[in-house]
This record gives sequence, structure tokens and C-alpha cells, in this order.
Amino acid sequence: MKHDVIVVGGGHAGLEAALAAARLGAQTLLVTLKKETIGTLSCNPAFGGPAKGGLVREVDALGGACGRMADQAAIQCRILGESKGPAARSTRALVDRLAYRDGIREFAVNCPNLTIREGEAAEVLRRGGRASGIKLGDGSELEAGAVVLTGGTFWRGVIHRGREQTPAGRVGEGAADHISLSLSRLGHAVGRLSTCTAPRVRAETVEGGRLEEQPGDSNARPFSVLHDRVRNTASCLMTWTNPETHRIVAAGLNDSIFYREPSTGAPPRYCPSIEDKVAHYPDRERHHVFLEPDGQGVIFPSGLPTGLAPEVQRAMIRSIAGLENAELAWPGYAIEYDYSDPSELSLSLESLRLPGLFLAGQINGTSGYEEAAAQGLMAGLGAALRASGAEPATLGRTEALTGVMIDDLTVRGVSEPYRMFTSRAEWRLILREDNADLRLSPWAEKMGLLDAERATRLRRKMADMAAARKMLEETRLSPLESRRLEHPDLRLKEGGLSAAELLKRPAARLRHFFGLIPQLEKLRPEALLSLETEIKFAGYIRRQEEEVARLKKQETRPFPPGFDFAAVKGISGEVREVLARRRPATLGQAGRIPGVTPAALSVLAVYLKSRA
Repeated sequence: MKHDVIVVGGGHAGLEAALAAARLGAQTLLVTLKKETIGTLSCNPAFGGPAKGGLVREVDALGGACGRMADQAAIQCRILGESKGPAARSTRALVDRLAYRDGIREFAVNCPNLTIREGEAAEVLRRGGRASGIKLGDGSELEAGAVVLTGGTFWRGVIHRGREQTPAGRVGEGAADHISLSLSRLGHAVGRLSTCTAPRVRAETVEGGRLEEQPGDSNARPFSVLHDRVRNTASCLMTWTNPETHRIVAAGLNDSIFYREPSTGAPPRYCPSIEDKVAHYPDRERHHVFLEPDGQGVIFPSGLPTGLAPEVQRAMIRSIAGLENAELAWPGYAIEYDYSDPSELSLSLESLRLPGLFLAGQINGTSGYEEAAAQGLMAGLGAALRASGAEPATLGRTEALTGVMIDDLTVRGVSEPYRMFTSRAEWRLILREDNADLRLSPWAEKMGLLDAERATRLRRKMADMAAARKMLEETRLSPLESRRLEHPDLRLKEGGLSAAELLKRPAARLRHFFGLIPQLEKLRPEALLSLETEIKFAGYIRRQEEEVARLKKQETRPFPPGFDFAAVKGISGEVREVLARRRPATLGQAGRIPGVTPAALSVLAVYLKSRA
């Protein structure tokens, strides 16, 4: 049987890719090594965090599943970065890892148009100059109109615990040893990266009575618009490493994958191992450790990812306050794996070398469930469109954090595992977490990605925002009436203002007007949050929107198909070489390639204009 789309890999990228393609009506086959491990959270038991929460919200706004399932499996939800303003505000949820895995696996099994098959993809097949399917390790060949490769850390993965090495994609599961070699034979550049995870501690052996408790936030909002409230049933505990911890780690460095010879693939800069923390910051006397419930009677000590030998890990753990008598459920480990150079992909995550082949997730050099899920959804969308004969769709830097991430990957490439941050987004006040549905769900509905319930909730939110704005603009306060507001900084001394104008004051919050306009409190909290941000930051938002409009004139100016960068006079040979290798699709993309100077960009702009 020929499928429209074949997706390889059952992690977060593969699941979102398969579900997106199936939602568009494509007959989709998901090929995975083990059906029962679909949706496994390989590392920490959490979704979200700075920028990552925004990615989860964007996946949900596009009809995806990870936010919905994270809400259902959540045991604690928190708001991070709130003091830094709405552009930095983000949601983070701890989840029961087994409940998440079981929930999303059941969701996939019951998804219309989606079939799941166990097997190892060994080769990408091609016919007529495009991807035509895959060959499995047992020799069977499966045909498709488009193929999506996702593989996490499974591509020729090797687990390291001290000097012990085990070929594996993660603990208890074998590696996928052939598909990256097939990709290499197709001309894709394949490299090596590494990462690590922390050991797990048996919960009953943790002495938490003298440690600081960190509860969830009752005013946090769910990731998915399909849910109205968060679940907070557990707290974290906070502790610290100490000089004895650092001495133990330093003594074991020579056995760690990150410090012994020969060197391995680059580790993640933004989720450093405890080895890196000790080696790079010798003057630091302590590092924070968050003891996070993992939902299996075990604790995840966030802050202690490691590739140290198991006996060193045990000593390290027992040197920390609250963990003096702790027992390991299982030790942490480092893992090295193959990845494919993402600069050889288009903005739709389609291979520039083989049309019909899409790549998503950690194999593109990223780290994190959230980055993988967002890439997977876009790759699945692109594959379904390509299989139907249509052009794949894309999101730009000015439209979504997902667009920022994909643009970074495809234009700049990676030299270490990539992590999404709000600071990477130039227009982060526009690309907020709270307005992901307002930005992306209308587009998703046009594409056929959005289900009816999300579409209905979007319209209700927009209606509530419009109603609340009207109430605020039509309610005018005199100095006497302003005394009814609970905050003293909102009192007027003379003249009058509308409630909307008064809301722009730094001390003002929308809740301050509930007593004066009781109908406001009856509207949906998510609508009020977005409206409050829009009103309070209207000037800044308008300025960014004007900058975006100017940028789009340059950003969207395309290079013609087959454009000969070598023929452009007035730019250096080095710049011509970089442009010819990276093949930017637009002038805006060219400007973000390292080594392409503003002067070279001006020459390119004049060259394009002269040939328009």
C-alpha cells in the first residue's frame, strides 16, 4: 500500500508530524522502533519555560497535541519571567511522565488517517529525483508521496556512563544505525552532537523536611485553549550543591564523556552538565538543584545532568542537603548521536537536495521537546501538502517563535544543540505566549489544521476581548469616580479619563476595574490577559508592527530560482561562496547568514532591483 506521508520516529517531532499530516486528510504511516514507547519524555519531566512555553502554545494554536496532553498529565504549573514583562512571560508544567506517554500514545492510536507500524527505517528511497518512501531493516519497502524523518537521539546513538559505553537511543532501547548513513549517501552533511540527563532518585529516600518548598502558581494558564484551568497537585523542593559536591565531580571528570579524549559531539551550551558547571565556574560555591516529582515514585534532580560514572553520581547525590541518604532509581547518562546539518533544508524543513524529504526535531541539531514538537508539526504540514501536489507552507520570523527557530536553523546552521530563547526573537512583544492563538489559529484554520472546538474557542476569546475593550473605552472616570478604584495610584486629581486610558498607567491592572465594571470579571481570563497586554503596551506593539512592515519589504524580496550568486559583482569571493552554499530564499535570509555584511546585502538588493 502506498501512503501519502510516512513519518519515521515516535518522539515529539514524529508525533506532531504524523498527527498534522493526518489532520489534513493525508493517509499517514508512523514507523517507530517500539509502539509502547511512543511519546516518551527521555529527559526531564517538564514542558515549557522561557520561549519554550510559547512554542507549546503555538503548537496548540496550530492544532497540535503536546500542550493538550501536558495539561492532562500536569502535576504542577508555574509562571516564569512575569516580572520581566509580557514578552518574557512563560508557562512551565511538570508532568507525570507515564501519564503523558500513555495519553499521547492513545491519542495517536485513535487518530483517523494514521497507522502505526513497528520497524527500523534503514534507507530513504527515491524515484524521479524525489523521495518516494523508505526501506525497513527487514528489507520491506514502503512507498509514500513524502517522507518525514525524525529520530531524536537514536541515530547511531551511544550512551555513556563514565567509561561505560552502550549503543542505544535511550536507556532500554536500541539505536537506529542505518538511516543517517542513508541520508549521508544522499549528500546531506551529517555530524555528531551530545547531551545528557540527570539521575533519578527514589522519592521515599529524600529528606525534604528542611528544604524550601516551591509550589505551583494558581493563576497560571493551561497550555491548550481546550482547557480552562491548570492542575497543581505537587510541589518541588529546592536545594544546592556545595564544595564537597564539586570536589566529587572534579575527581570524576577524566571519566566523563565531556572531558576525556577523544572528544565527542558538542554538548548543549544552555543545559550544561554538572561537569561543565564545576569545570567552567570553579569560583562558584554552589549551584541550584530543583527536586522535581517525576510521577513514578522518583525525583528528577534538575540541575544535575551528567555523564559521570554511576558510583560518582551516587557520591555526588549524597553530598547534597536533603539527599544524604538518597538511593538512585537509575543513574543519569550522556548520549552522543548523529544529526543532519539544518542549513541544507528550506524554511518548510524540506531537503534542498531531495524534494519530498522533510527533517524535524533533534536530528536538526535542536534540543528540547518543545522545539521538536514545533518542527514536527511544520514538517508534517509540509509533507502532506507536498504529497498532495501543493507547495509546503512556512511561518516567518515576524509571525511565530516557530518561524524564528526554523529560520535560525536553516539560515545559520548549528555548531551545538540549539535552544529557543525569547531573546532570539526580534519581535518578541508581538510573538507573546498569550496571543499564540490570535496569531496562528486563523492561519491554521485556513490550512485545515484546526479542529472545530479550537476554532469556536478562538472566536469566543476574540468576542470577549472586543466586548471588554468596548466597556473600558466607554467607561469614563471623573476624579470622584476614580476613588472607587482600589489602587491609590489610579486616583485622578482633575479632568477625566476612560478606563482604557487609565489602564495604561504602570500600577494599573485590569482587576482593579472589576468593582467599577463588574461585567469584566465574567469574561474569560485568557481574553482579559491578552487585552490588558494589548492596551498597556499599545505604543510599543504599534512600533514593532511598523518595523515588521518595513522589514517585510526586504524580507520577502526573493531570489529567482537557480539564482547565480557567483555572478554578482561587488561582493567578496568569500561572501559569494557562503551564499552559494546556503542558498537563501530571500534577501532577508541572506542578511542573517554569518559573514554576509550589510554592504554585500546592499549590493544584492541593487542587483535584484536592476533585474526586476
